[in-house]
Amino acid sequence: MRNQVEDEQAKQSQHTDTEKAALTTVGTHNTSSDKGDTLRQPAARSSTDRIIWIMTLLVALVAAALSVYQWLTAQRQQVQWESDVLAAIKRIDEQSALTRQLQRELDASADRVRQQHQAAEQQIDSLQSQLQRQQKRISSLSTTDREDWLLAEAEYLLRLANQRLLMGKEVSGALKLLQGADDIVRELDDQALHGVRKALAGEMAALHTASGFDVEGIYLQLEAVANQADQLRLLTELQLSTDLPAALPAQTWQQRLADGIGQAWQKLGKYIQIRRRDEIYQPLLAPEYEAAMRQNVRLMFEQAQMALLSGKQSLYDNSLSKARQWLLTYYTLDKQATEKVVAIVDSLARQQVAVALPDISASLRALKVYTESLHINKNAGDGGQQLEASAPDTPQVESSPGTQQEQAI
Repeated sequence: MRNQVEDEQAKQSQHTDTEKAALTTVGTHNTSSDKGDTLRQPAARSSTDRIIWIMTLLVALVAAALSVYQWLTAQRQQVQWESDVLAAIKRIDEQSALTRQLQRELDASADRVRQQHQAAEQQIDSLQSQLQRQQKRISSLSTTDREDWLLAEAEYLLRLANQRLLMGKEVSGALKLLQGADDIVRELDDQALHGVRKALAGEMAALHTASGFDVEGIYLQLEAVANQADQLRLLTELQLSTDLPAALPAQTWQQRLADGIGQAWQKLGKYIQIRRRDEIYQPLLAPEYEAAMRQNVRLMFEQAQMALLSGKQSLYDNSLSKARQWLLTYYTLDKQATEKVVAIVDSLARQQVAVALPDISASLRALKVYTESLHINKNAGDGGQQLEASAPDTPQVESSPGTQQEQAI
């Protein structure tokens, strides 16, 4: 912008110098003309001077107009330049504000990236620590020998035997599981397991004593006698005969009279029945209650089955007593079949279902004590460096074997 102003000023000065040279030339020419025209007439001299002054005045006016125009042009250009400078400054300020905003956003992004980087590093450290712990666990598992697996299998069998005996009262199943655990302990051939085998021997002897009670057999007998009771008759079915009497040959009046009396007596005998009863008379069951009675008798046998499984002697006896009473009271049409069913019910009622089950948890406690002592001895035999490496992954020792047995049950 400054260079343009200087160029304009140089052009204006050059133009002014040109005008001055032209005026000087005109003046010189006029002077020489004046010298030549001295001999001319005075009128011609005065008109020439007047023209010269007019020309000079016109040139001065043109020069002044040009100077004013150049000055106005320079002022306009200066104002334009100032406005351009202000606009440029404004644009620079806007660019500076935008730059500062971008810098702030860049700083915020850098902070977020830094935080994410720190979080990623923490996560990587955590994963590395977890990986190290898992490697330590894998290394500890890889050191487990065959003896540890056999001890774990024996402990599982003992837990399962306790569960079956206490929950399902399966004496024979618990006995087989104890025998399997005893075989495993015998295979280990360790003198320190003598206490475990001694406890197993006592528990198996107790289960042999309690195994004489056949729960499954009695349960099936109750089911069979319930089915037999369903086959007994409660009501007599009416039998309607549609056979017409055969035509008799011609007889005498004495024979016809005797036959009539016999038929009348026979028909009367169908309406009147004479029975001998030594007990108190019980009315026959109405036909509409037959299904309810049969259902009640079966319900008593099913209730006896539930009492057998739960070991409730009083409920077992009461259920069979009610079933026996209803059989003798209402199932009287076929006394022989009813007495056979009642005899089976009496034999079942003499069974003792409340059998005391032995405690077989001593062997499990003894085995856990042996396992813990074995692990302690193994850990004590290792080097100090291995102990420090496995310290974070050491499992928690449970409070007591009894607590473990209760949790397993």
